[in-house]
Amino acid sequence: MEQHRGYWISGSAVPGPPYTSYWESLGAILKSGRSGSVIEVCRLHDSGVTFEMRELAEWYGLELSRIAVDECFEYAGNG
Repeated sequence: MEQHRGYWISGSAVPGPPYTSYWESLGAILKSGRSGSVIEVCRLHDSGVTFEMRELAEWYGLELSRIAVDECFEYAGNG
């Protein structure tokens, strides 16, 4: 998980169905709320792209989150 333009973004990998050897990507965008709360703003899942390597699926999920913040969300900075 890392911070990007005032949001927290993450990428993770989910194994495919049983008896398969591929991974799918998940991305998440979170925002810090008041009083220390955290709100999940968006969850991204691209089921059309699969990966043999878990680490690559995690990276792709993180990049999906980064692109979504850049293209779809206003800057949530403190200034």
